[in-house]
Amino acid sequence: MTEQRVSSRYARALLEIAIKEGLTDIVFSDLKYIRHTIEQSRELKTLTFSPVVQFWRKKKIYEELLKDRVHLLTMNFVILLTDKRRESLLPDICYQYEVQYDELNNILPIEIESAVELSDEIKNKITNKIEKNTNKKVFSDFKINKSLKGGLLVKIQDWVYDASIRNQLEILYKKLSAD
Repeated sequence: MTEQRVSSRYARALLEIAIKEGLTDIVFSDLKYIRHTIEQSRELKTLTFSPVVQFWRKKKIYEELLKDRVHLLTMNFVILLTDKRRESLLPDICYQYEVQYDELNNILPIEIESAVELSDEIKNKITNKIEKNTNKKVFSDFKINKSLKGGLLVKIQDWVYDASIRNQLEILYKKLSAD
């Protein structure tokens, strides 16, 4: 079974328990915190992925780090993963939970890159247009990417709409050089 499928199943099981307990939002913020902490701390990342460190040491470290910061359900889940020797899947499980949480709540996170800062009016128009077309609540993350030269790059999950001048120039170059 692939790592993504295993992570998705663990995330789904945790989400189902969180739904029953009414803790979906709390677990969501806990897992977001855990994933961010693992990504930002080189030592914690090394610990999480290390097959050399004994599982009981990892368990103690996770307990010390998380006991006052996350809900008991989330803490027990991390301990369960450690007991099952699946702690290396923790960042991916956190990500899969976020994806399933967004799906459950009809949320669509998108990333929009532009060469310059967009006005609030344009940002709202883009967000509203995507909300209208997808029938989902859109959370937009606007970023500036100077290499675009102009236009937009919209990323929705694994789909990319490239309306940048850079892309248009590359297409034109390929057409001209093919003849």
